Order: sequence, then C-alpha cells, then structure tokens
Amino acid sequence: MKLYILLDGLADDENPAIVADKLQAAINLWLASEELDITLVDERPEDKESWQVGVQFEYQRKATLKAPLDFLFKWAKKAEREFVIGFYDKRSGEREDVCYFGFEEGKPDISEVAMYLGNF
Repeated sequence: MKLYILLDGLADDENPAIVADKLQAAINLWLASEELDITLVDERPEDKESWQVGVQFEYQRKATLKAPLDFLFKWAKKAEREFVIGFYDKRSGEREDVCYFGFEEGKPDISEVAMYLGNF
C-alpha cells in the first residue's frame, strides 16, 4: 500500500513557496543521510490550492512509519505546521486523507496511525 505524508494548510499561508521550499530542502537533506525507500513529493501546479509537498512510500508494516513520522513531527514542531497521512492510489493518482499530526495535533502514535490505516 502506498502512503503519503503531506504538509497540510499550505494554501492558507501568506508565503506558501517559502514554506514549501524549506520543507523540500529539509526532506532532501534527511533522505540523503538515510537509507530509506521514501520519495519526495513536490507538486506545485499554478493553483496553489493544489500544492502538495511531503513524502510518499510503500507501507507494509507499522515499523516503516517510524522514520518519516519522527522526522516530520520534529519539523512540524519547529515550523509550527501540520501534516496529513493518507493512502495513495497509483492507478488513479487519487489521495485519501486518514489522519493528522503536527504542531497543534500533537505527536503521532505509530500504533494508532497503523490502526487508522487498517494494519494492526
């Protein structure tokens, strides 16, 4: 199953490009220093409401959630931001949001996220 973790509320920001650039740079540095099968998502069409910046990866067991959740939660606390986790359908390209975490929502519980995703 393909999952995504994307920055939430980016379109509401006064300077979404600055926030997106900072997250993109942080993810690139993190991925360069780790051996993870995680891909950067950086989709910025003309319509800023459709911007999506974050990561996507293949989810097989809850242990695969630890690294991205830990890294992105640390970033969210510093940047005072929220993230959304969800399923990604490779064929249709559609995304379905499942749960949120971050500065206001708090630290994600890996077991709870795994239950939301349907893998106990």
